[in-house]
Amino acid sequence: MSEPIQIHPKGSASSTAGALRVVFLYAGFSGLWILLSDRVVAALFQDPAAMTLVSILKGWFFVAVTAIMLFVMVRRLVDKVASREARLQSLLRAIPDLVWLKDPEGVYLGCNRAFERFFGAKEAAILGKTDHDFVSREQADFFRQKDREVLAAGETRVNEEWVTLAETGQKILLETLKTPMYDVEGRLTGVLGIGRDITEHHRMVAEQSRLESQLQQAQKMELVGRFAGSVAHDYNNMLGVILANADLALYQMPQVQAERKYLEEIQRAARHSANLTRQLLAFARRQPVEPCLLDLNSAVTGMRGVLGRLVGPEIQLAWTAAPGLWEVRMDPTQLDQVLTNLVVNARDAITGRGRIEVVTANRSLDETDCATLPEARPGDHVCLSVADSGCGMAPELAERIFEPFFTTKPAGRGTGLGLATVHGIVKQNHGVIQVESEPGKGTTFRVYFPRA
Repeated sequence: MSEPIQIHPKGSASSTAGALRVVFLYAGFSGLWILLSDRVVAALFQDPAAMTLVSILKGWFFVAVTAIMLFVMVRRLVDKVASREARLQSLLRAIPDLVWLKDPEGVYLGCNRAFERFFGAKEAAILGKTDHDFVSREQADFFRQKDREVLAAGETRVNEEWVTLAETGQKILLETLKTPMYDVEGRLTGVLGIGRDITEHHRMVAEQSRLESQLQQAQKMELVGRFAGSVAHDYNNMLGVILANADLALYQMPQVQAERKYLEEIQRAARHSANLTRQLLAFARRQPVEPCLLDLNSAVTGMRGVLGRLVGPEIQLAWTAAPGLWEVRMDPTQLDQVLTNLVVNARDAITGRGRIEVVTANRSLDETDCATLPEARPGDHVCLSVADSGCGMAPELAERIFEPFFTTKPAGRGTGLGLATVHGIVKQNHGVIQVESEPGKGTTFRVYFPRA
């Protein structure tokens, strides 16, 4: 338990000692003056009239000397107190933290310049008032409750609270430390409060947590990609053997033989598995590519017919092409895979009628944009976005959608490799992908490819 703060715990004893020294000094000087001066006057003057006049002058001289001494002593005392007060005020005003002092009833006894910004008033206007005179009733009751808790506990308490500075309108997070104050006799005199602005620290902690989460996700995806690539290569070799032997057996088998249908079924299953293997290789960024300069507007226009048949008649497919779109360098087949997978994913998120919008745009990313886009680099990019009016996703689902074999679709409606393939292709082409989704409000995928 921390010790309560006492206001000038030795002030009373030192003040009494100093006052006693002045009293004794004054009494000694007065007694000595009276004794000696009377004897001198009696020795020098025999005439009663002259003695009376000299005694009167002696008294006025004593009064003058006493007044001068008192003036000098009081002046020195006042200057010393004023100097201490000025140093204390300078110290309080130099402190960037909010500092204030209240009495046990919540009435303000003092504050510093930083605290004046909170209420938007000078210290003279704050003294003698309470929180209810400056902030809302709910916030004032909250402050008062924290004061009561400190007074009841008799020790320092720390809490965090969001406040709005009346002077600037800025909302900041304060780490508030409140301590009960006692005088030398142990009587409670009030509550000392110190509030430190930790808004930037809070933001940095949140940013650090976000970056750590992104790093963990990137490491996980990289590990899964390596594993998927290794498995896909071995699996592809086995599929080559299966397809080659099935083709050879079919070639040597008469057309009329009934067993041909079994070999043909083996062929179909092997080719379907080969497609899955290509998706895994794309996710692992090991698929061989032939990049070339590509105009996304032309590529999307050429696929509109195929995409229209994919989404069906109940879903409206809108297409908005940006004029003067920059070129990118990538494999056209990969772009077809990205666009097809995103549109199919959007289609599956829509129940009944809906809308899918495909948009291209030129975007120049700066440092601020890259802070919200993991692995993005500043520079010119071409943005391809696919937005749907479907069911949307919760944040915890959106964080996992690029994992291989993870799917929110019913059994039999998806392999869980579509978006993983998109992620792998985008990374292979040094791009970034961003997803925004909210339950009941649809999903938007934005893919940024570097300008060629």
